[in-house]
Amino acid sequence: MVCSAHQILTIESRFMPSYELPKSPDDDPNKAFFFPDLEEMNDNRAQPEDVRIENLSGEAYSDGKRVRVNLEFTPFKVRPHADIVLLDPLGEPATSISIIEPMSWKLEFTLHLRKARQDGSYKLVARLFYPPRDEEDPKLFRLDIPVEDTDFKEFSFEIPEGDKA
Repeated sequence: MVCSAHQILTIESRFMPSYELPKSPDDDPNKAFFFPDLEEMNDNRAQPEDVRIENLSGEAYSDGKRVRVNLEFTPFKVRPHADIVLLDPLGEPATSISIIEPMSWKLEFTLHLRKARQDGSYKLVARLFYPPRDEEDPKLFRLDIPVEDTDFKEFSFEIPEGDKA
């Protein structure tokens, strides 16, 4: 049996999900991902001095040894740096992480406690900053000099006693 091209397209369209192409190139959601340096794509993103921590939250895992952290920035043109510290109930660092130039402004990650869990309220502290660029080579950063915070945010929560497994 010989099928015409029209019959084959009709058969394929019944079994394959349809994908509608964007009406214009500006509507394509993949454009920002694959072409992040296009000037027209960066118009709605903030300059370094306007980037802020939009959301900071933490939630303890049931084992009491790990914390899931959600961190969200203002959409940025220039990728920032961030330092996140989890303070125990005594105010001592329980764990920390430094994030250098994240690719996305919405981050989710897990922190592992270095010390045994303690009763009381833990505090998650996030610091957003842009280090000064080296004048001679703009690709280099000097990390040995103090930098001014662009934004700072705190979030407190309890870590329940872990499962006895």
